[in-house]
Amino acid sequence: MATSHGPRTSLEAGDARKHGRRSAVIFGVVLACAAIVVPFGLHGLDRDGASASAAPPTAPSVTTSARPQVDGSSDTRAALGSQGDLPPLLASDGTGLRHGLQDGARVRVGDITEGVVRRTPGAGWQVLVRWNGRLQALPTRGRVSLRDASWVAASGLLYTRVPTGKPGRFHVYAWDPQGGSAYTPPTLFADDLGRVCFNDDFTAFGNCRA
Repeated sequence: MATSHGPRTSLEAGDARKHGRRSAVIFGVVLACAAIVVPFGLHGLDRDGASASAAPPTAPSVTTSARPQVDGSSDTRAALGSQGDLPPLLASDGTGLRHGLQDGARVRVGDITEGVVRRTPGAGWQVLVRWNGRLQALPTRGRVSLRDASWVAASGLLYTRVPTGKPGRFHVYAWDPQGGSAYTPPTLFADDLGRVCFNDDFTAFGNCRA
């Protein structure tokens, strides 16, 4: 029994030593690979982390319909027509068209002269300018008067409108200063701009040719 058991024990011990050497070699190879791969992996993580922190957050994509959206401005243009060669007619805040002239409103007369709107005793309006050293009223000429619905546009120019009988459609006149001398102020002539369409609250206009 002893002779038969001794060789088997030595063989098993030799196999164990061989297996231990193989395991040690494999473990060494694994450590060497890890020493090579891990730094590159960490470098890649650092680079990816820096890129992610530097990149701004992106908003989720929004799927839009192929059908074009129609906004209020395009609807307004379709209803009123284009502005064409009409001058800018709207007041700076829109209230001037609804409420008419205001006492003390400033008016641009020509390129360098400024006048002021004043109410006359007869419930009318006039434009006063300082001319030849004193305040003088500008005379007006034309088919309309400042008694009609008038307003000062954001540009400082003076306009008057009269209804045509169709809702939203008016004849509009621009008051154009002409003539004058060193002693006599110019005269405001009502220049017919033709038909103009306004929306209900007078915040948009067009030439009525939709």
